[in-house]
Parts: sequence; C-alpha cells; structure tokens
Amino acid sequence: MVSSRQLEILVKNMGELPTLPSVFFTVSKMLSEPRTSASDVGQAVSSDQVIASKILKIANSAFYGLTGRVNTVSHAIAVLGFSSTKNIVLTTSILSTLNLKTPIGGFNLTAFWKHSAAVGAIAKLTAKEVCPQKQEEAFAAGLLHDIGKLVLAICAPEDFARCINHAVSKKCLFLEAEKELLGVTHADIAAWINDKWKLPAEIATALTNHHKNIDASGKYSELVAIVKLADVLARGLQFGHACDNSIPIMEDKSWDLLKMTPQKLDKILIESHEAMQNSMVFVNAD
Repeated sequence: MVSSRQLEILVKNMGELPTLPSVFFTVSKMLSEPRTSASDVGQAVSSDQVIASKILKIANSAFYGLTGRVNTVSHAIAVLGFSSTKNIVLTTSILSTLNLKTPIGGFNLTAFWKHSAAVGAIAKLTAKEVCPQKQEEAFAAGLLHDIGKLVLAICAPEDFARCINHAVSKKCLFLEAEKELLGVTHADIAAWINDKWKLPAEIATALTNHHKNIDASGKYSELVAIVKLADVLARGLQFGHACDNSIPIMEDKSWDLLKMTPQKLDKILIESHEAMQNSMVFVNAD
C-alpha cells in the first residue's frame, strides 16, 4: 500500500496526467475579453478536433434542446453562449485527458461516468431553482466532482480496488475507505490535480469540498451545497455507481443555504430522469 506522501508524489508526476489541452486556456482567456466574438472562439476551438466535435455533438443533442440543426462550431457557440461553451471545453478537456487503460476488478467505468453525469444534470436542475445564473458551473462541477477517484484508479489501481472492496464489504462510503486504507481521499487528490491544472476556482472548490462541512467552502459554499445535494439524489435514484453503495448525509446548513423547499425538491426529482439521460452525451464515447 502506498503512503499518502507517496500517493501525492505519484499523482503529481504521473505520466497519464498531462497538462490540459491548450485550447482550454486559449478559450478561457478569449472569453474574458469583452470584444471576443463567437466566430473568434469557434476558430480557436476548431484547432482541437476532439473538442470541436464534442461541442457540435452536444449542441445537437437533447441536452440543450436547441431547435434546428447546428452545423458549425461558431454557430454552436453563438447559440449555446460563452458560459456553456467554456464549461463544455473544460469538461471535454478533462475527460479526454484521463484514460483508464487497464480494467480494475470491482470497478465499472461506465457506471462511474453515468453517476458523474447524473450529478451534473441534477446539479444543473438544482441551480435552476436556487441560483439560475450558475447552472453551467453547477453542471461542470457535478460532472467532475469525483474526478479524484478516476485519477486514483489510474495511478494506484491496486489501492483503488482495495478501497472499493472495503467500501462495499463494510457498507461505508468510498471516502471512508480511502481515509482508513490510504490516509487521503479523492478530494485531496482533486486538490493536487488543481495545483497542476489551475481549474476555475469555484469548480475546484466543489471538487475538493463536496464531502466537507459547508462552512469550509467560503464564497463558493452555495455551489458546493448544490453538488452535495446532487450527489445524494443521484445515489438515491441509483443512476450509475459512485464506487460504494452508501449515501452521504446532507448536513442541515447545506439545506438551509439552498433554501430548499419540498416543492422545489419535487420539481427537481420529476425532471431528473430525463435530464440524467440527456447528460450522458457528455460522457459517451464519440
């Protein structure tokens, strides 16, 4: 078993964790400039065929429900908007960067991504009810919230498998298995990843704090609470698999922060099935 220090070194230096595609940083910089046009961004995105193809696929999927066929990247960006485009570029960059090359006993990668997509979809629905201006950030944070687990699977597959087996046999959260067996968690690993990738601050906070007390999340606590709730609901709805068979406890402060009412919760649950199905376009292979 690797020590927490060994794991940190391994994660920070693993060959399978290269820098994110340059198009992500190019697009992020462009979108911060007020004079940037959809045509400008489209030209930059088109330099990376994987991301360009993904944007077109998502724009023409049921996820955004656009009317009419979108045939060019610039048109897709124009109709999706810059916020959606930025987060599609971010999530696609990360998903295309991390590849689990060897199967791990007890781990179903498809079910993992299904859970991740579900959390993203429910997070977006929740944001729609409590802070509509953060829907895209909520989706990206939800989709990527467990990315530390995948990095652990890539860089320490035997320890990852042991954590899964422990979580299932002890009927505890994967997080608790990580703490007991490794002394570090996937949230810690997400923090190490962010040291290298420099993800958007609010999304990075959700990745590192979604199992912590909400007070630790500072000014991004609302987004973290949204991801917490989405994770709980996705697990309860049994859409995909989060590497364990348990459901985290949602502390009262998170409920209070979101001002979640039974009516809002019912609406989220009613809309969740279709949203979860539609969100699979982000994680399905092209």
